[in-house]
Amino acid sequence: MNKNTFTKTLIATAILGGVVTPLSAVSQEADADNIEKIAVTGSRIRSSNEVSVSPITTVTAEEIQTRGVIRTEDMVNALPQVFAAQGSSASNEATGTAQVDLRGLSADRTLVLVNGRRLPYGSPISVPSDLNQIPSSLIESIEVLTGGASAVYGSDAIAGVVNFKMIDDFEGLKFEANLTKTQHNNGNDYLQGLLDENNFDKPDSSVSDGFGQEYALVMGTNFDSMPGNVTVYANYREVEPILQSQRDYSACALAAAGDEGENFACGGSGFSFPANISNTRGIDGVPTGFGVNNGEFVEGGTVFNYAPFNYYQRPDQRYSIGALAHMEVNEHVIPFLEMSFMDDRSTAQIAPGTVSGGIFGSAGGLNCDNALLSAQQAEFLCGAAGLSTQGNYDASGNYLGPDAIAEGILIRRRNLEGGPRQDDIRHQSFRFVLGSRGMLAGPFDYELFASYANVSYRSRFEGDANRDRLGKAFNAIIDQRESSSTFGQAVCAVNADADATNDDAACMPLDYFGPGGASAEATSYVLESKGITGDTGMKNVVFSVTGNLDEWNIRSPWADYGVGVAAGVEYRENTLEYVPDEIYRTAVTPELPISGDVSVREIFGELNVPLVNGKPLIENLGMEFAYRYSDYSSEFETDTYKVGLNWSPLSELRFRGSYQRAVRAPNVVELFSSQQRFEVDLTQNADGSFDPCSGENPFASFEQCARTGVTAAQYGNIQDNPAGQFNTLVGGNQELQPETANTYSFGVVYQPEFVENMTISVDYFDIEVEDLVGSVNPNLAMGKCLETGNTYFCNLINRGQGGSLFLFDNSYFQRFNLNTGSLVTKGLDFTTDYRFDVGEMGDISINFVGTYLDEFTSTPLPDSDSSEVYDCQGLYGGLCGRPRPEWRHKMRASWVTPYDISLALTWRYISEVKIAQTSSQPALLGSFAKVNEKLGARHYIDLSAGYVLNNEISFRAGINNLLDRDPPLTTTAAIEDGGNGNTYPQFYDAVGRTIFAGLTYQF
Repeated sequence: MNKNTFTKTLIATAILGGVVTPLSAVSQEADADNIEKIAVTGSRIRSSNEVSVSPITTVTAEEIQTRGVIRTEDMVNALPQVFAAQGSSASNEATGTAQVDLRGLSADRTLVLVNGRRLPYGSPISVPSDLNQIPSSLIESIEVLTGGASAVYGSDAIAGVVNFKMIDDFEGLKFEANLTKTQHNNGNDYLQGLLDENNFDKPDSSVSDGFGQEYALVMGTNFDSMPGNVTVYANYREVEPILQSQRDYSACALAAAGDEGENFACGGSGFSFPANISNTRGIDGVPTGFGVNNGEFVEGGTVFNYAPFNYYQRPDQRYSIGALAHMEVNEHVIPFLEMSFMDDRSTAQIAPGTVSGGIFGSAGGLNCDNALLSAQQAEFLCGAAGLSTQGNYDASGNYLGPDAIAEGILIRRRNLEGGPRQDDIRHQSFRFVLGSRGMLAGPFDYELFASYANVSYRSRFEGDANRDRLGKAFNAIIDQRESSSTFGQAVCAVNADADATNDDAACMPLDYFGPGGASAEATSYVLESKGITGDTGMKNVVFSVTGNLDEWNIRSPWADYGVGVAAGVEYRENTLEYVPDEIYRTAVTPELPISGDVSVREIFGELNVPLVNGKPLIENLGMEFAYRYSDYSSEFETDTYKVGLNWSPLSELRFRGSYQRAVRAPNVVELFSSQQRFEVDLTQNADGSFDPCSGENPFASFEQCARTGVTAAQYGNIQDNPAGQFNTLVGGNQELQPETANTYSFGVVYQPEFVENMTISVDYFDIEVEDLVGSVNPNLAMGKCLETGNTYFCNLINRGQGGSLFLFDNSYFQRFNLNTGSLVTKGLDFTTDYRFDVGEMGDISINFVGTYLDEFTSTPLPDSDSSEVYDCQGLYGGLCGRPRPEWRHKMRASWVTPYDISLALTWRYISEVKIAQTSSQPALLGSFAKVNEKLGARHYIDLSAGYVLNNEISFRAGINNLLDRDPPLTTTAAIEDGGNGNTYPQFYDAVGRTIFAGLTYQF
């Protein structure tokens, strides 16, 4: 421990001692048994939930069953405090993991716990914890605490904590089976008309797909010789895919049409089929853009409908096994153990790969003597420009090269012959926790545990074309060697020249321009299979001591309860290794390995101080304090702390409030990832919406465009990408500093005496995150460069040949990690729980959880002026990205009848959001298509029923999204975070109604 650490240890000890010691002189009796010791998320001091200073939303195992979900993230995402993150609907940019994002602050800023202990990184490519690691059959409850909790749990708890409590005392045997299936009626006449107009296949009027099944076996036994339990479990889950082609609202990639974009049209990508071709060097006599129609080159181009190939729901197969055990040797030694193993395999599928290039790689080019060019094509491309269509040969017929090359000719095509691209993603995780708890001495209990976790990641990506082999296969000539077995046939030029050392026997001419398309042999030759392996690991050791000092009469002179304390030390280490194979490493923009680790040593302490109770207007008054000091191996130190207040003027009314300082340390990926360029296609993090300097009549003036690197010759001749996406160059930064957050929470809890079993709470939250780890949004960079010419923003824009932002390897926005500005979110949470009986008809319970979002304000950079600050409350798209609705709620009513039947009805609501450009805020001003003006509000009704046959067998069934509501649609979803299939499928119900049934057999 260094000098600073030692000093801060003394300070922390002095703070604790300064509060506790004066109270030790007070001697009063207190009945410690009156305090029900319950572990509450957000504190290591055991207390009851009714006096928690932080608002906590709880989801019970019963509600999980009545929702019929077989994926944990689907249950969590239904809560209004949660915004969609990685999940089963992601195919573009899929990590194969399931994540939770509290308050929309990103999944990186949400800490996930199991029994109050951390889960490891979810994946080497996306570090937020993977909910697939959690066995749904063993969940006792899910507790969601929003707001900073770093003083209690350490880094990452900026937005809050999601704690999964597991059943650890199960006795007997339980078998569960859960089946799900989606069903949708395709009845949108308008969208089906678009499919007819474009001769696209239409889905059936009624589709049933996405079958899912989950089976679980749980066995447990209590020890006879001493208190204790062993519980073991095994789970299996399998889910079938859902294609976007099976929904009329996602069967084509929507675009805006009409003078003001007031209508939808079927759009797509400029990487088309049979081909779009760009004249990037301005060859005289050749159009800037042309394509292929019935085997002939024609001016103009086409767009490719990539949508039908994409998954709305990825197929998934998961196995998990594990055990929990504890044994009370004596009151001082209660060892416990947790073990779990998971093997999850999922496939992400998107449209066939893009082919971008020519015989000279990314710069483009086509030999004018190309054997695959018809006479019309050769004349269109070369003859009209005065270029020779002949080749050079020696006396033996060996190829010496073309007479002329059409330079800068870039082919943009879909490799339809190669089929859809698929990423086979596999995660195997192992987690082991070993510890002991018990009485230490006097009023103190202890807990010591060590946990180890490892996640193994394997990815195999199929369907991309190899750039080097593509160039060889494009460069086709007629073999003029009389001695050759291929004399007079089209061959790869590399195999027909005099240099036999560069021959490639597997090379086959790639005919992308003829009416028959590419041969199977040529397609197979250019396709590549590439893979990534990696591992993440976590080691965590925590020793904590908790105690109720009432035994020592350490209490306030006006309180009947003693001071609660907790203190401890923690060591945590996260490691990550990311290993792309040789194909990734030798790409034009190489994707390099990542290897690194971050460790931290911490000390922490908590105080729960009852100040007054049982006095007029002060039924209870108490305060909470917490402090944590962290010393990171990445050479920075942080302090986090919490101050909270509970005040009950009456037994039925309680006010609570807290201030918390939270921290998130940069993770290994953010620190150490190499620079890599993400392609324009839909597989990765392509950005942007449209290039304001593109087209014959650019949106921006030449003076503005010149600031972004546009020349006079390029202005008015730059091609825009019809898919609205552009390349980005991303990379890590080892100079990153921690994020910090100030979290304020104030609330009231009311339990009226005149209405039994009712609790109403309203809580205000205010979270401000500073020094955000992120990058400069390309839309912001472009807008500020056009407007001001600021070199900081303009230097982030790199235009390639012809001024393009998407055609070439040197076309990109730079997005390296850095500490940017700040993010503020404010709002109100509303919760109501009410239970009442209806006489002989049983009991009814009502639970309501709603969130009003008052503000979601971003300050892009530390020195941003007021015109650059923007609030995304009630908006989506552009700089705002995912929808940020003003109001969301979930209301559930359940009825337990005396006839062994239970019913549950849930109403979920999401208010409308408008596109960001409708705002009057200067930073968000811009043009937008009328059809994207807003995403309408959505009401979803879920209905379920259960029946207990006897004490051993129970059945349940239900329908979520009973009314089969379509999701709101937009043309911007493909380019937004979380967008897919013309909507936001992790946020809205995107596939129709989900029908489920389940059985539990327990004895």
